[in-house]
Amino acid sequence: MDEILKLLKELMEREPRPKGGIMDTPAGIDFIGRKLTKEEKGADIILSGKLTDASRFKPFSIQNIGLDERYRKINEYYGDIQKAFEKSINFLKQNPDIRITPELRDNVLYNLGVLRRVQDEKTKLEKGILSENKTLESILNPKKGEVVELKNQRPIAKDLFTQILDEMFPEMKPTKPKINDEADDIFDVGGFAKQLEESGKRSEREARVKRLYEGPGYDRPNSANYRGYGSFFLPKLHEKGIINLDKKIYDNLVKGAHHYGNADFFAPDPIRIWRKHFGDDVFEKLDNFDPQNEDIFRWLERNNVQPILKQGPEDALEYQTTGEILENLNDDLDAFARYKDPESAGEDAKFYFSDKPELRLERLGFHGENIQKREAALQRLDPDAFREYSRTKPKFDSNILPFKELNAEGGIVGLYIWSDT
Repeated sequence: MDEILKLLKELMEREPRPKGGIMDTPAGIDFIGRKLTKEEKGADIILSGKLTDASRFKPFSIQNIGLDERYRKINEYYGDIQKAFEKSINFLKQNPDIRITPELRDNVLYNLGVLRRVQDEKTKLEKGILSENKTLESILNPKKGEVVELKNQRPIAKDLFTQILDEMFPEMKPTKPKINDEADDIFDVGGFAKQLEESGKRSEREARVKRLYEGPGYDRPNSANYRGYGSFFLPKLHEKGIINLDKKIYDNLVKGAHHYGNADFFAPDPIRIWRKHFGDDVFEKLDNFDPQNEDIFRWLERNNVQPILKQGPEDALEYQTTGEILENLNDDLDAFARYKDPESAGEDAKFYFSDKPELRLERLGFHGENIQKREAALQRLDPDAFREYSRTKPKFDSNILPFKELNAEGGIVGLYIWSDT
């Protein structure tokens, strides 16, 4: 695993290289890389989406399935994740022309976090099993297992995963508050002011997350369970005619496409599908659902769960609330403005490709298209909110974004991105 992580770090930090041995030519020097194709995204969950965290999945809890069965499932899932990472590494090695975008990097960081938590849970379960005088082999292969004295068994040592991961991606390293017993520091006005500032930023981040993910489906402790239940059971409700999902929405739900990058536009989060079709009250009722001992239809009957909307929308964005769409619009508008004028970001201008007009054009096109799609969904979903949004949204100076650097050889003079009409 340590070697895999080191190799992944190297691949994530490299610059994209064109295939065909033209690296030292002008075309090779200016090469900015390519994005993943739809087929490549569908085949690689590590790079294109976010994994489900099995260590936090309630149906796999010890209370529901027992220690031994939980260990078997966690161990199997851990192996599957390792194979997925190995597949991604081989793909990146074979495709040096892939550009490591911020979205791709975020997916890898998130999935590494899942791998870390699953590994920690696996290690903890192994210690618990061994403390009961059982062997790991007897749990994984109960028919072939051979009882071995505990003195001959040792918990599998935790490898250098955490250490290496912290070195690779320090932004993921958990931080602990520094405790200082010096009395003089208790009255450190500057430090106290900094703490207040950080607290304010943290509060704003938390408020923003709540605006992006509204309602009890996200606020309640069993949020991960609602998503897991939705992935498996919502298609069954559609197949029985209890709700009617658009064909593309249904197909993407079945194949778990809500884990893919940019899934808001084609595969709504199952939590949002529950909310749209059954209302916010359904989440409290889902807390008493026991899929090990009850089928979904019996649960519906027992809790008198009825859809508030039977026919689902065609556009995945319409599974969001007005507030969620507006918050995402604000994010895209802010990003669009900064890519249009990187200097407005001050010291962060380099993060908006102030010296790389090709990449700026690509990001402007990306956020401009997102804005158009979100606006269209908002107009259909909540016309009053759309009118207010249109009245107050930022106005950009021009529809044409000139880049002289791209005009030298008769190429792109400008890019049509935005219309205020």
